[in-house]
Amino acid sequence: MNAWPGLPITVMSTHIDMFGHVNHTRYLEYMEWARFAWAAALGVPLPELVRDQGIGPAIIRAQLSFRRECRLGDELVVTVRALSARRGIGRLHQDIVDRRTDERVCDAEMAFVMLDLATRKAVPLPAFFLEQLPK
Repeated sequence: MNAWPGLPITVMSTHIDMFGHVNHTRYLEYMEWARFAWAAALGVPLPELVRDQGIGPAIIRAQLSFRRECRLGDELVVTVRALSARRGIGRLHQDIVDRRTDERVCDAEMAFVMLDLATRKAVPLPAFFLEQLPK
């Protein structure tokens, strides 16, 4: 199992919406950045997977729970954990935590398939993901 520590992010002014907090769409973006960094830490940079094998992950469901707002200057860490694989669908859990207080600000469960980018059809999940599943 992977002991990846997560992706650190500092909230910048461009992440803030008219209400003075991080716009909800940014949380999804933070999580995407973390998934790319997680895969790279496992030795599988996703851009190389796309280039060399013509496949890439496609999110088919995202279920987020927003726990508290994030504001300018907050220091966050975004984690990724493999949950399961069933019938070609992988599931991940992601947390966004305030690094200063260790408080969870958002968590999500993501479901994805691996997509053949030429045929636009789902293909089997890659070994690097399956190796991360809980034993």
